[in-house]
Amino acid sequence: MSSSLSAVRTASKSIDGLVQQRYARAVAQGALLFTESSVYKHREQGEVFEVRYVPVLAKKPSSKPKEKQHTKGFVNPFLPYDERLHVKRLGTSHHLLLNKYCVVPHHLLITTAEFRQQGEPLSELDFKAVLETIDSLSSRNIVFYNSGEESGASQPHKHLQVLPMPEYLDAPPSVGLWLRSEPPVDCVYTSERLPFAHFGVFFGDAHPLTPSRLVTAYQTALDRLAATYGRDTSYNMILTKSAMMLFPRRQSSWNSIAINSLGFAGLVLTKTKEEQEFLEQFGILHILTCVGFPHVVTGSQQ
Repeated sequence: MSSSLSAVRTASKSIDGLVQQRYARAVAQGALLFTESSVYKHREQGEVFEVRYVPVLAKKPSSKPKEKQHTKGFVNPFLPYDERLHVKRLGTSHHLLLNKYCVVPHHLLITTAEFRQQGEPLSELDFKAVLETIDSLSSRNIVFYNSGEESGASQPHKHLQVLPMPEYLDAPPSVGLWLRSEPPVDCVYTSERLPFAHFGVFFGDAHPLTPSRLVTAYQTALDRLAATYGRDTSYNMILTKSAMMLFPRRQSSWNSIAINSLGFAGLVLTKTKEEQEFLEQFGILHILTCVGFPHVVTGSQQ
């Protein structure tokens, strides 16, 4: 298919306008709470990380999925979902929602239509919903999944998240460093360039992404992670159209700086000036290593 024809097809099925319309309406109705933040860029090893100072987060209680699920009075925000946050149905298995609490506009959630536990392995249907979403958005996006109690997850209902990638980035910083090692296509690969444990798969440009291809890459990487750190280990997954990476986790925060998949995707949220000073003193890559595991270089494997 020619690039011009592909662009026409993408434009014809774009949901950009729908997302923008739903977002503006949800903000006006008070259903979506956008939090302003101060943003600065932090550079390490030639890669640019985005740091957002969000002091209001200091007032937000933190809890892990199982703790929240068993709290008296807990209400699942995704079942039923708030109609004012609903963007569209994704087949019969998923919904596309706006994130109620966001620091980046047009932050989207892909939720299962029926209750599934956050932390369950991702399925081919999950990746089908992911592709339906990112293929209908004109901007480049980062998809991420927080799995396990130490991953930074907060809701027990299974969901992936989709965030617009900053325009100045070609890839999330962790992915950018990893890609410098020129990983082979469709193999699980680890690189000495990253100080923390990771299991990545490069997709290349020769073949289109399909749900089957994505779930195969994911399951192979997850099997490698489980073989090294145990099947119950928490992890973060980030996905772009060029690569997928999994990062095992041993703790959810370091010196009160909470890290979820966004940290590995290049966006770190700080609540206090002290946290910002820690970040500047020790560096983001060091913090990611502390909440993850030191890297184990194993090269590639089919």
